[in-house]
Order: sequence, then structure tokens, then C-alpha cells
Amino acid sequence: MSETTAPRPDPPLAAAAAESDENSGRLVHASTGRLVTILVALVLFSEVVPLQYTMVGVIIPKIGTAFPQSGDSTSWALTILGVVGAATMCLVGKASDLVGKKQVLLAVSLFFLAGTVVCALTGNWAVFLLGRGLQALSLGMPAVTYGVVRDVMPRRWIPICVGFIGTGFGVASIIAPLVGGGLTDHYSWRSIFWFLVIYMAVTIPLVVLIVPNSPFRVRQRFDLIGAVLFGGGIAGCLVYISEGAGWGWTSAGCLPYLIGGLAALLAWAAWENRISYPMMELSLLRAPKVALVMAIAVFATIGLTLPNFIVPYMFETPKASVLKGEILAQTAAAQHYPVAIVAQFVHFQGDISYAAGFSVFQLAWHITLFMSVSAMIFGPVGALIARRLGARLPLLIGSAAAVVTFLLWWRFHHDWQEQAAIGALWGLGFGFYYASSPNLLIDAVPARRQGISAGMLAVFGAIGSALATALITPILTSHPFQLVATPPGGKPIVHDIPQVYTDAGYAEAYLLIGVIAAVITVALVILLRTGRKPALGGADEQVPAPPSAVVDA
Repeated sequence: MSETTAPRPDPPLAAAAAESDENSGRLVHASTGRLVTILVALVLFSEVVPLQYTMVGVIIPKIGTAFPQSGDSTSWALTILGVVGAATMCLVGKASDLVGKKQVLLAVSLFFLAGTVVCALTGNWAVFLLGRGLQALSLGMPAVTYGVVRDVMPRRWIPICVGFIGTGFGVASIIAPLVGGGLTDHYSWRSIFWFLVIYMAVTIPLVVLIVPNSPFRVRQRFDLIGAVLFGGGIAGCLVYISEGAGWGWTSAGCLPYLIGGLAALLAWAAWENRISYPMMELSLLRAPKVALVMAIAVFATIGLTLPNFIVPYMFETPKASVLKGEILAQTAAAQHYPVAIVAQFVHFQGDISYAAGFSVFQLAWHITLFMSVSAMIFGPVGALIARRLGARLPLLIGSAAAVVTFLLWWRFHHDWQEQAAIGALWGLGFGFYYASSPNLLIDAVPARRQGISAGMLAVFGAIGSALATALITPILTSHPFQLVATPPGGKPIVHDIPQVYTDAGYAEAYLLIGVIAAVITVALVILLRTGRKPALGGADEQVPAPPSAVVDA
């Protein structure tokens, strides 16, 4: 078949052969004990993704202090994770379809190990970001893990397994905040990365020894040109979205990323429509039952990302009295005057009554733990609902819960008790989303498209995460906590206190970002026509496979 040959429907015999291939590695006669053991190994292995978000996200201020050369680019410790992860998730998913899911999981884990060791050892900011980029390849793990579950588990097990993979068994939700906080407070932020090295070194052998290798493969050549165009285009657009507020949306240093990214994506779309073995069949996105799930991923992830950014900044901010005292002492030392004299000419502007001065461990114990445990509980609950009543219902309930959550946080977020209590409701939305969206996708696409479609879902989620960060930055920076100095006979001099924002800024972010994103998510879920019947574990093979799926390598 030439690269420009028009696609034709699969012949019936080819479709039947594909279905037979899909079921060839399914453990339909395995004992319950073996199936549970496989699920435990997969969940523990894939939890390294939320682990690095949970543990590394809260130590960003400490990382910035350790790398003074990072300047205003400290946020790139998180940004690069989203940019590189989004650019490679589809590649990882596609590679799992072509060469094997277990093989790809193990290869990605080795990249993660290498990057984590680099981050733990280096004192150079650029090298640290390189390590974070290598870690980012692991963001494709959940997408591949869903494929393993689809290939090897009995169909009736698949919806429930998806719920557990999405929210884990509690390693990331319960242990990570406490262990991460304890390690950081008693040792240093670098101990977090050594913990991740040990965790990965322990879970890799579990996958090697316990998880079976699915024999299912897509017989197709790898589209290298399409992969480069797609990855580069996504990376360029995400850099623009993530840094536009800081660099200037129309600045010469930022706008070229958007222009170049969009140009690469347009070239990618033209290339994919031309060849007979595309990296990603664009017909997937033309199907409403797939396109709507992708759109939901963007707006749902905005709501899921927002508190992970806001909560550490709010409650790790020193208490107002402590912060003011520190700033007065620094100002007095710089001016060579007693603090009592300087205090007569200085006052502070802005409400930071929310500030609790928590350490990382205290933040985990007081707030993060409640949010995470709730998510862990409601993930399997949402999966049970999906298996019995359909995946749309938990998605709708979770999205509606998100609307209520952000409305409550808009008004009640000044005390850690308020944040934690309402956070339990946020956990319901988190658990139900990760239980339902992968199930909707598994039932919407055939097995030969599982890896690439799950990778696409992760990419759209990464876009939502980048949008959340980009949207919150201008809101917070427009509400700075300020020092106002009024020298005798002079005009007031106003200084913004770096990375300290007023209560009004956080309230506005909850309302304008969280509530609006959640409302849009609810509207999109209402439009869904699928997911209204019990989840099938991929048994619904209604989307025809393109001829590329059975082209010989």
C-alpha cells in the first residue's frame, strides 16, 4: 500500500482476526488471587506519577532557594514536566501498541530512574531541568497501564481495575504527603528524589515478575515524522500557555512558541491524512464519543490542578505576624536603622489572614491527607457505578461536586479546617473523574487504538493542567501583598512581597477558574450520548479500524 492510498474498511476476516488477537492474552481462567496480584503490581508501579506530583509540587519554593540561578523560572520545575510529558505521552502510548506494553513500561521506568538520580545529585539548574524532563516520560505510564489491563484482565474486571489505577491504593494519597513532608523537614528536598529512586527500584521487579506480557500488537510501521511534528507542536503551544503571563503574551520571546507550535500541528495533521500508517488516526477526534471525552479532560483537569497549586502557596506562607517581623528586620538591617525606628515609617497592605506557616509535613497532615484519602476512596466507588450503571453517571456527579467545591472554597478557605473539609468533596470529583473517563474511552475505541487514545487523553489533560497554571498566574500577581514605606517628607514607596498574594486573589482564582471550568465540564458531560449503559471493558468495538492497523511492518 502506498503512502497516499485512500483508506478502505477492514475486511470481515481481518476484523475477526483482530478481535481474536485482542483476546489471545486475556486471563479469563486465572484465579482471583493472581488477578488481584497483577492489579496491585500495576497500581503500585504507576503510582510513581502522582507520587512525583504530590511530593515534588510542595517543595518547589525550597527548590527555588537551592537554585538561586533559576531566578523567576523556578516554576519550570513543574512546567517542564507538563511540556515534555504532553509531547511524549502519545509517543509512549503508540509505542506500547506497536512493540508491547510491558516492554514500554519498563523502558520508561528506566528513563525515570535516570532523571530522578540526576535531580538528586546536581547543583546546576539546567541539568536539574534535564532530569525533570527525563522524569516526565513517566507521565505516559497510566495510559500504557490502562492498555495492559484491557489486554490481560477479564472484561468484567476492567472497569474496576481502571478505577483503582486512576486513584491508587493510597501510596500517593496517604503515604506520600506524610513521608515527603517528614523527609523534607528533617533532611532536605533532595531526599524526596532519593525516595522516588528507591520506590521505582522496588516496583520495577514487581512488574517484571508478576505482570504478564500481552501478545497483542498493532502490525504497523512507526510514524517518526508524525511523532516529531506532534510532539514539537504540543510542546511549543504548552510553553506559550505556561509562560505567556510572565513573558508577555505578545512578546517576541513568547509568541514564536505559539506560532511554531500551531504550524507544527497543522503540518502534522496534513501529514497524518496523507500516509497510510499514521501515528494517530484523526478519525478518532471526529467521533463525538471520543472528542467529548477529550474536551472534558481539558476542563476537568483545570479543576483538579488548581488546588494543587493554590493550597501549598496559601498555607505554607508564614503567618502574618511572622512574615511582617521578618520583612521589618531585613529592611532595618538594609537601612542600618533599629527595627523600632523603621516600623514607624512602614506598613503592610493586603489581607493574608489565611497564612498558616505550615511546614510540608504539617500541610500534608492538616489538609492534603483529607483531599487525597477522599480521592482514593471514591475512585473504586466511581468504577463500581460505571460497571453497573455506566461511566457517564459518576462523571456527571463528580463534575457537579466540583462546581459545589469551588463555590464553597470561594467563600470558605481562610482556615485549614475549611480547606480540608471542603477538600473531601473535591476528592469525590477527583476519584469519579479518573474512574469514568478511561472507561468511557476504553468502550469507545477498539483495542488496536487503546495506547494512542489513552495517550491522547493524557495530552488533553496536560493541556488543562498548563491552562490552570497560566490562568492563575495573572490573577494572583494582580493581588500582591505589599510593603508601603513612607519616609519623612517623602512619597510612599510600594514594594510587592514576592510570591505572597492576598486573600482576594485566591478567592478570585477559585471563582473565575475553578467554578467556570467545572460548569463547562458539567455541560460537556450532559452532551455525552455514551456511557449510559454499564461499562463493557472494551467489548464495544463499533469504531472501524483503519487499514493501517493491519499493515505489515
